[in-house]
Amino acid sequence: MGKTKKVVVVSDAFLLTAGIENLILELSGMLVDHVFDGSEKRLSEKIISKKPEFVIIDPECIKEILIPILRELSEESDIIVIGIVTKVTSQNIVSRFSHTLDKENNKFQLIECLQKIVGNQSDPLEDNEPTISKRETEILQNLALGLTNQEVADKLFLSVHTVMTHRKKITRKLGIKSISGLTVYALLNNIVDIREVERSV
Repeated sequence: MGKTKKVVVVSDAFLLTAGIENLILELSGMLVDHVFDGSEKRLSEKIISKKPEFVIIDPECIKEILIPILRELSEESDIIVIGIVTKVTSQNIVSRFSHTLDKENNKFQLIECLQKIVGNQSDPLEDNEPTISKRETEILQNLALGLTNQEVADKLFLSVHTVMTHRKKITRKLGIKSISGLTVYALLNNIVDIREVERSV
């Protein structure tokens, strides 16, 4: 199991910060370590001192100092900087971030985007996670589509106990506990289609 990856958030919008913290909770092995509101003096130094792997910045809260902050953070090769953007964010700002999250996307799209960003940074030596069996894949597919343990059992002609045992194995193998986290895994690995998920929500 790799070490927990630290995330620092820079935003003065409470709802946005709370939303990011909830998204990060869905990702295995990640933690929001600190939140800055953007008004702190020597902000980039304070961010770097936290030694985060990821920094998520809302450009709106640090408009005047955004460019120098990004310049200083870009010199830290171990830090991935992610910008929170919208359709009206200027291309000049968007292009300064190596990765972006669209504020207008839904939860599944945001988690999927974060998974891709985080996945790109994974250590190949840690990439030897056990694969899930054909039966487990079948159960994961149905759980991701919103079926309950009982409904999955009925559909696959299994006992609820068997479904729950498989579900525990899936959770242990993947290191993902929540249904939304499992759904994102299923989407990223083409076990379910985004349209199927949206229809089932």
